[in-house]
Amino acid sequence: MCLCTAYMESNGRKQEIMQDVAQLISTDGGYRLVGLLGGERFVSGRIRSVDFIDAHTVVIEKGEPS
Repeated sequence: MCLCTAYMESNGRKQEIMQDVAQLISTDGGYRLVGLLGGERFVSGRIRSVDFIDAHTVVIEKGEPS
């Protein structure tokens, strides 16, 4: 099973914020990340990149969503 890992990017640095992300849901203020086992985390910002092939990652740039 290949789920993704979400990272927050700020000032050119990436920090892991959640592993085994099964869903990424856009909301008015950002994104709700839902993990494989049901854990949730909310982050504000905008999606910078998504890699479905190699790294299975989502990078969210810190700040206000656009």
